[in-house]
Amino acid sequence: MKYPLLILLIFSIIYSCSLKTEEEKIIIPEIQPQPQEEIHSYLAKNLNEILKENIFFNKDWIENFYQKNNYKAVWVNDSLHLNTLGDSLLNIFNHANYFGLDSKDYKSDDFQKLIKRLKKVKSLDNMYKEVALLELFLSDNYMLFGKHLNFGKIENIDSLTTIERKLFTIDLPKYYATAVEKDSIFDYLFALQPQHEGYKNLQNALQKYIKLAELSKEKINVINYKEDSLKTYKQAKEALINHRYILKRSSDSEFISGLKKFQTDHGLTNDGVVGKNTAMALSISPLEYYQNAAISLERWRWKKAWEPTFIYVNIPAYFIKFYKNDTLQFRSNVVVGTVRNKTPEVYSKLNYLVAYPYWNVPTSISVNEILVKAKKDTSYMERNNYEVFSNKFKRISLDSIKWDTIYKKNFHYYIRQKGGTSNALGLVKFIFNNKYSIYLHDTPTKYYFYRDIRAYSHGCIRVQNALQLADTLLNIDNNLFTLDSVYAYIDKKKEKNMMFNKKLPLYIQYITCTVNANNRLIFYKDIYGYDEKVRKILFKLD
Repeated sequence: MKYPLLILLIFSIIYSCSLKTEEEKIIIPEIQPQPQEEIHSYLAKNLNEILKENIFFNKDWIENFYQKNNYKAVWVNDSLHLNTLGDSLLNIFNHANYFGLDSKDYKSDDFQKLIKRLKKVKSLDNMYKEVALLELFLSDNYMLFGKHLNFGKIENIDSLTTIERKLFTIDLPKYYATAVEKDSIFDYLFALQPQHEGYKNLQNALQKYIKLAELSKEKINVINYKEDSLKTYKQAKEALINHRYILKRSSDSEFISGLKKFQTDHGLTNDGVVGKNTAMALSISPLEYYQNAAISLERWRWKKAWEPTFIYVNIPAYFIKFYKNDTLQFRSNVVVGTVRNKTPEVYSKLNYLVAYPYWNVPTSISVNEILVKAKKDTSYMERNNYEVFSNKFKRISLDSIKWDTIYKKNFHYYIRQKGGTSNALGLVKFIFNNKYSIYLHDTPTKYYFYRDIRAYSHGCIRVQNALQLADTLLNIDNNLFTLDSVYAYIDKKKEKNMMFNKKLPLYIQYITCTVNANNRLIFYKDIYGYDEKVRKILFKLD
């Protein structure tokens, strides 16, 4: 045989390599993928211990769900890593701001750390422990996210609104188990959101807004053009760049176009002039505007379900709308209460309208306003068609009253204004039950309807096209009375109550961010400062 030594050397190398491979297998064992039954078994045996050792939002929810789900894992696969559902849920948490929520509330950063830690685990027992923890944390935050979508983040809203909040009645573990069973985990999750059109439109528009905007904290302080026009327009240009309405090298025409678009998106007259209200709107940071939208979504989550046919007033947006079967039938501008005389949020039902109404003047207005004017001008009362009554409701001649001797302390009268075109209530008013004694009404003072900020009343709501609203509601109601009936009593100069057959729901609420017909966000001034209270709680500000 040729080359016997060479053959022997090759054989010895092969044999030694074989021994080395065997030794390596013994020293570094590989962790083989385990079927899901193993993690199910681990959860069943160790669930209570894991719940005791870690902090969760609601341990009862977790225990309840996994009992219903027979301890089956939802978010991890046979290789003991996140499955497609788990990846998708983390993506939703990372984009929680699409819903006006904060990803930090759902441990978004902690999940990434846990996943990295899981990849470094060598021991099978430790891997089960880490995977179980990941599974439970995801389920816990899935249910927390669902509650926030449905009910809102703020638990106690008593100081934030006068509207009664809806109750949270959803059995989340049962709901979650059904979602898993139906293989519709995310459809069920998003279905928890309010079904109000106002909410749905706002949430969709916010998602588009975030993708295009940069939510910067930077503010550009813009002064009124009357102070220094050159400085104002320089600041306005910087602000429009900050809000991404124009580019740095935009021309003058592009600046004006961008300014008008900004004004439209902020409920202002798009005249291309940087007046007081436009300057104030430009001076707010993009982040604050995002927060305003998030606050409005939060407010919608507090609301009970609405009936499909209703009247809706949005106080800071200064409009009234009437919907029949969720289809808009009427829209008009309104004037609401001043900061001192705020229009309250009210849910009620419209009972009747009054044609050619008298105005029974509240005592506070009689003493603080009308008495002051009467003392300065003795003809004021007669010129404005006021009548005076004693506390026994006996009419008193105006000539017999010595106004210069009457003060707040000895004022014992009731004042009423006769109906007519000069009456403060106009030609028609709409009555609904409420503890604030407010109502909707016409007005002879029309110029306020054309202003950007329309907060001038004593709390009642002045409707720009009140007679058109009366016509719409009487027709929808199939009422015996019609608009012609209203005009007939106006011609007679006689007050007349006209009852509605069906008491229409009326929702008066405070929402500073809405959506226009082009699905763009519209931001309104927080005239009463209500959003600032919510902002401090929702975003944990000092």
